Amino acid sequence: MAEREEFYIGLNNESILVSKEIYEVYRQGRRKESYFLSDLKKERIVVDKSTGQRAVIPGREVSYEQLVEAEVQFSNNEKALLDVVVDTVLLEKLRAILNNLPESEVTIIRALFWDEISEVELAKQLGLARTTLRSRKYKILAKLKKQL
Repeated sequence: MAEREEFYIGLNNESILVSKEIYEVYRQGRRKESYFLSDLKKERIVVDKSTGQRAVIPGREVSYEQLVEAEVQFSNNEKALLDVVVDTVLLEKLRAILNNLPESEVTIIRALFWDEISEVELAKQLGLARTTLRSRKYKILAKLKKQL
């Protein structure tokens, strides 16, 4: 087959003469665009030449209508905007309150709720009886609740 000498690109209903290098880059870009716009969306059947076995490769994009036909249910796990705002305000307020607590109380709250250390383990670390630690925890939580 003879090698082409002239290469044209169609642009605005005109054919523009370009070099082979520019034509190849343009053709690659068009092929990539075609791949993204249609090839990814379509289901394809691939046949293994050696065994003759067929495999279906599903499209990577599914339309809303296809999902409705398949009776796919969508869950709404996202928080409502109001909930996000309220949570943010409460967290800021909690941080401010924690900054005003004595260091010993902050240590207990952080260990139990952020670091998830058990009461038994924390009581051993602090050299306290578990019941003493528990009563301190409830007093601190009551103080936090009152200030929140």
